[in-house]
Amino acid sequence: MFLSKIGEVYYLFFSDETGTRHKVSTKHRKKSEALSFLHQFKRNEFEIRKKLKTISFSDFIEQFLEYSSGVHSPKTQRTNATAFKEFLRVEGNRPLHSVGIREIEHFLSVKKMEASEWTARKYYGSLASAFEKAVQWNYLESNLFRKVPKPQGREMLPAFLNESEFRIFLSCIEDKDFREMCVTALLTGLRLSELLSLQWNDIDFTSKVILVRNTVTFTTKTRKNRIVPMSEELFRLLKDRKEAIRFECEVVFHNKNGGKLIDTSVSQKFKKYIRLSKLNDKLHFHSLRHSFASALVTSGVSLYAVQKLLGHSTSKTTEIYSHLLPQQLHREVNRGMHIFGEPLHNDLQNEVKNDTE
Repeated sequence: MFLSKIGEVYYLFFSDETGTRHKVSTKHRKKSEALSFLHQFKRNEFEIRKKLKTISFSDFIEQFLEYSSGVHSPKTQRTNATAFKEFLRVEGNRPLHSVGIREIEHFLSVKKMEASEWTARKYYGSLASAFEKAVQWNYLESNLFRKVPKPQGREMLPAFLNESEFRIFLSCIEDKDFREMCVTALLTGLRLSELLSLQWNDIDFTSKVILVRNTVTFTTKTRKNRIVPMSEELFRLLKDRKEAIRFECEVVFHNKNGGKLIDTSVSQKFKKYIRLSKLNDKLHFHSLRHSFASALVTSGVSLYAVQKLLGHSTSKTTEIYSHLLPQQLHREVNRGMHIFGEPLHNDLQNEVKNDTE
């Protein structure tokens, strides 16, 4: 750690524990003032190091994943684990507090080149959340991920099935249980994790609603409960399914032994039938949720109502369906202009006729 004058101002040069060299302006022209800055910098660094607990990145991973197993869904846990594994591969194991903005930006840059902007964005979310917890656990003074811009992926329109495509898809499914699960997903917009955790006592056949709720073994993505109304078609489907149950089972959709289905197996099965039906290969099980939302928007349901039905925590997520609004707005404009009664162009035609007479 030393001072050096560049131009009229003194700069402080120092290296962190990884050997990375840094330069900080003292903003002082006099050496005596620059030395005071140096002494204060050393005291601050000492106090910070004394206050913070020292832990390696790999040890922090172990602790965070243990914490994650108790509060996050299996899918989120897998994403977290992959993000950690990739960061460790790219940046190496090091003291957690030595991870700086340079390392974060380098990691995101590598992931953009190796995979995609979307992948970098996903890992950013996992790591930023983990580093926020590291601050709470007193391993870090601040979360430097908050000082690095989140990768902005290109706006992509979600793939979904229209009515004719969905009927083609269903015609290729021989498994009655799987066919009913896909129809339920389309008519409710439930996430796959919500669908696989759906229990019979979550369905109120009297009020014709489904309660998507947190349980001991399942946590919704937003950690909030919500109610999804059943259409008449879905009501009949689930009513018939319940009456056809041959053995006691809590979950609505289950394996042959009555146990909970595995999400990866369901996703793979869905993809198999999509390919069998020769539809868009970009379609996946989550596309049924997009299909539900798209059908609502194009039929005139407001984005606010769609947001509540899907359980989005903010309207920003629901806005991906706004590209479908022109069709709805076109109908609304035509309906609203009926207040003028007769078409206005008739008056124009009459005016032209009068001028020529």
